[in-house]
Amino acid sequence: MTSDPSAPVAAATTSGGPAVLGSESEVSPDTPRGLAFAVIGWMAAHHGHPFTASAVAARVPTDFAAHDRGALIRGLGAVGLRARTVERDLARLDPAVFPVIAITRKGQPLIVAGRAEGRRMWRIVDPSEGAHAQDIGQRALRRRLSGPLILAAPEGDGAPRLSTDPGGRARHWFWGPFWGGWDAWAQVILAVLVVNLLNLALPLFVMNVYDRVIPNLAFVTLTTLAIGVGIAIALDFCVRMIRSVVLERVTRRVDLRVGAALFRQAMSVELLSRPGGAAGIASTIRDFDTVRDFFASASFVAVIDLAFVGIFLGVLWYIVGPLALVPALAVPVVLLLGLIAQMPMRRSVDKGQAVATRRHTVLVESLMGIGTIKSLGAEPAMQREWESAVAASARLGGQTRFWSNVALNGTQLVQQAVSVGIIVWGVFLVSDGRITIGALIAANILAGRVLAPLANIAQTLFRAHYAVRSMRAITDFMALPVEGGGAVRSAARVRQGAVELKGVKYTYPGAKVPALDGVDLSVSPGECVALVGPVGSGKTTTGMLFNGLLRPTEGVVLVDGQELSHYDPAELRAGIGYLPQDAELFTGTVRENLSIGRPGASDDDLARALWYAGMDRFVAEHPDGLGAHVGEKGNRLSGGQRQGLSLARIVLRRPRLMFLDEPTNAMDQRMEATVTERLRTLHTEGLGLVLCTHRQSLAAIAPRLVVFDRGRKLLDGPYAEVVQRLQGAAKSIEAQ
Repeated sequence: MTSDPSAPVAAATTSGGPAVLGSESEVSPDTPRGLAFAVIGWMAAHHGHPFTASAVAARVPTDFAAHDRGALIRGLGAVGLRARTVERDLARLDPAVFPVIAITRKGQPLIVAGRAEGRRMWRIVDPSEGAHAQDIGQRALRRRLSGPLILAAPEGDGAPRLSTDPGGRARHWFWGPFWGGWDAWAQVILAVLVVNLLNLALPLFVMNVYDRVIPNLAFVTLTTLAIGVGIAIALDFCVRMIRSVVLERVTRRVDLRVGAALFRQAMSVELLSRPGGAAGIASTIRDFDTVRDFFASASFVAVIDLAFVGIFLGVLWYIVGPLALVPALAVPVVLLLGLIAQMPMRRSVDKGQAVATRRHTVLVESLMGIGTIKSLGAEPAMQREWESAVAASARLGGQTRFWSNVALNGTQLVQQAVSVGIIVWGVFLVSDGRITIGALIAANILAGRVLAPLANIAQTLFRAHYAVRSMRAITDFMALPVEGGGAVRSAARVRQGAVELKGVKYTYPGAKVPALDGVDLSVSPGECVALVGPVGSGKTTTGMLFNGLLRPTEGVVLVDGQELSHYDPAELRAGIGYLPQDAELFTGTVRENLSIGRPGASDDDLARALWYAGMDRFVAEHPDGLGAHVGEKGNRLSGGQRQGLSLARIVLRRPRLMFLDEPTNAMDQRMEATVTERLRTLHTEGLGLVLCTHRQSLAAIAPRLVVFDRGRKLLDGPYAEVVQRLQGAAKSIEAQ
C-alpha cells in the first residue's frame, strides 16, 4: 500500500496547458467516463505503470463508464493490469491483493486501499468525492458496497501481438477466449455424455418389451417401463436444451471478445502493413464467421458425440456379443469415405478463399466508387469482374457439393448395409439361442446411434478444414505489426508541439525512389509554417511522419525533443493533429462526425470548432443543425462542406500543433477566405500550424515558407524572402 493513497488520484487528474483530449476534461470525476479514468489512473500510479487518458481512451469503447465492471477490467488491462472479479468479503481477502476496486450501491467505484489503523477500520479513496484518503468502519463500508470486487495485479513483461486484450497477456486471439470459458465447455461435454447415456433408454425399452412383456403379457411391467422411458425422453429434451443454451452463451462470449480483438487489431495495424488493403482485411475478419459457426453448430456437437461412440459399441457387445463387430467395422469405412472426399474438397477450400476475397474486393470497390463508375460508364467492366468472380465461386462450390454428396450417399449406403448385416447375422444368432429377438431389434437401433455422428462426416470435416484455414489467415493478420500495441507503455505527453526532422528519409514499400530524402526541418512551439511544392514532392509524407502514421526509413523525428516511439500513438495524435487531403466523413450526423475524436464535447466546444472551420453558418441555417445527417461518407454534403467538417473535427481535439494538408482545396473563394482569416486567429491563440497548400492566399498567413521538391527541402526562410527567390528563379528560367 502506498504511503499516500490520494497521490495517484491527484496525479491522474492534473495536467498543465490548455485542455486537450486526455487532460482534465477527460478524467474529471464529474462524469462516469472521467470517474473510470480517475480510478484506472490511481491503480496505474499505485503499481508504477504509465497512464494517460488519451492512450486508455484509444483502447476502450466510447461508452466506457465506471459502473461497468467489465469496462473497468478492460481499462485496467489497457495499463497492463490483469483484473478479475471475485465474490468475497473484504475481511477474507489476502492483504497482498490490495488495493481493490469495489462498486457502491449508487453505482460508483470505490478504491479500497487496505486496512487502516484501528480495529475493523479500512482506508478508502472515493474519486467522486475528491482525491483524499479516508478511514471508514468495516460495517459502514459493507453497507456502501454492492456486488463482486475487482482485483488487479501487474502483468508480466512483454506483450505478444497475438494477445486479445489490451493488457497484452500471452493469449492466442481465439484459444485464449475459447478456453477462458472452460467451465462452460465442461458443462457442454457433460451434457453430451448425459444425452448419449439417455439415448440407451429407448433400445433397452424395446428389448425388454419384446423379451419380457409380450411373451408374458406383463402389462404392469409395460407400464413401469413406459413411465421410465418417458422420463428418460423428457430428461433428454431438457439436457439438450440446456446444452444448446450453454453452447450459445459461451460462443456468444467468445464472439464478443474475439470480435473486439479483431477490430482493435484492424485499427492498430500499421498503415502500410495491410495486405489486400481495406477490402482484404474486411474479408479476413469476415472469415471469423466460419470459425464461430463451426463451434456453434451441430457439426461441433457431432464431433463431441463421436468421442462417445465407444459407449454404444460397449453396450452392443454386452447385449448381442459379436454382432457388435458389424457397426464397429463400419465406423472406419465411413471415416475413410470422408477422408477420401476431403482431398478434392480441400483443394476447393484453398482456391475458394482466394476467390471469395476477390469477389468481396470487387463488390466493396464497386459500391464505394459507384459515382466514379457511373460517370466513366464503367458498369460493364465491373459487371464482367463481378460475374467472373461469381462464376469461379459457383464452380468451386459445385465441386465441393459433389464430393460432399459422394461422402453423404456413401455413408447412407454403409448405414443400410450395417442394418441388413445385423438382421441377417442376428437371425442365425437368434436361431442358435445366443440372443433374443428383442436384443436383435435393440442392436439395430443402437447401430444407428453408433453411425449417427458419422452421417455428415464429410461435411463436418470440410467445415473443420475451412475453419482451420480461416484461423490461420486470421492468425497471420493478428501477427501484423501494430502501432504501440498491448498496454500503455509511456506516460509522455505532447506539451509544446515542437517537431524536428533530422536527416529523414522515407521510401514507400515497393518504391524505388524515396518520397523524402535527407530532410531536415524544425517547427517551434506555436509557429506557423507554410509548406509548398509541386505534386509528389513529399509534403503529405511529411505530415504523416509528424503524426506518427509513418515511421522514417532513416533519420529521426523528434516531438518536444523526444523520438516518436517515446509516445503512445493516441497521445502523440492528441498533441499533433493531422488533417489529410481527402475529407473522410462517416455515416451519421454532423454532431457524431465532429465528436468522434472527442466524445462528450460540449455544444460550446462544437460551436467553436465549427466557427474556425467556417461551418458555423451552414449548421446554423440547416433545419436539423448538429443533427443533420451527412449521408454515406458525407455524400449529402459538397466537397467544401466535407472539408470544413473535417477541419472542425481536428480543431475540436485542440492539439498543440496541426498539420493541415490542403485544408481549403475544395472550398470556394469566399469560404476559403473565411477559413484563412480564422486560421490566422487560431494561430494567434498559441496553436502551431503547418499549412501544406498550393493556395497562395492560405500560405501567406505563415511568416515562414518551406519549399519541397522531389523529396528534398529546397528553400526555408521568411515568407517574403522565399517568395522573392522563387520569383527570381522563375524569371531566370523564362529568360533562358
